[in-house]
Amino acid sequence: MKCYISGPFFLLHSLSVKQKKDAEDLWSKNTNCAALREALQDFKELEVQWDAFLQRLDDELQLSPKIHNVDHQSKCISPDTPLIDARTGETVTLQKYLGRGKKILLVLIRQFSCLLCRLHVQDLQKNQSSLDAHSVQVVVISFGCQEGASYWVDQTGCQYDMLLDPSRKMYSAFGLGASLQKVLNFGNMLIYSEYVANDMEFPRELPWIQDDMFQLGGNFVLDEHGRVLFSHRCQSPIDRPSVEDILSAQ
Repeated sequence: MKCYISGPFFLLHSLSVKQKKDAEDLWSKNTNCAALREALQDFKELEVQWDAFLQRLDDELQLSPKIHNVDHQSKCISPDTPLIDARTGETVTLQKYLGRGKKILLVLIRQFSCLLCRLHVQDLQKNQSSLDAHSVQVVVISFGCQEGASYWVDQTGCQYDMLLDPSRKMYSAFGLGASLQKVLNFGNMLIYSEYVANDMEFPRELPWIQDDMFQLGGNFVLDEHGRVLFSHRCQSPIDRPSVEDILSAQ
């Protein structure tokens, strides 16, 4: 990831700022500077060209899924889809979590080294009392292997149940695909660079574990019968619903 964000990071660093909005404020206060105007125009053209390039790659690789053509709000997810318990290696299904009078929040993460996924799970754990008050049980789902999941659980301290979906059947059922453009677009690169500028370290990828940085994630709330009450298909790694939005599921 660092190789992609080096350009936007050095842009912020060269202006002695740590956030995009600070750079924009600086630009707005120096509109009379011809050199700055020219540099800003070049910057905007680069953004357009970069995003267009990624979209072409998505189209050529057929990565962009048609994820909005199914009304997941009215669907029930099969409770018999085979999954793997990340801690024990046992085969389980969602049926294990249904029929207990609780809502189930499925958090489908991206790659194990996704910083934003980790921050989202941390946010859920910080708001555990609110989730408990609304009878919401959190289950984290990954498409990765058990070794990678064990490493992820140890690093994050995640207390939630974690299930593995190596065939990505759950990802497919919820319409979650992969996209270079949605992960690496220029706007995202600027946001990632803000994290670096503020000394937030991105988790390292494990070279011996196969992963997919372009997979998109999502959040889905099921009732005790498996009916989908709430759907949020992430449009980028940064795009996760707030706890308040999740708790609004009816």
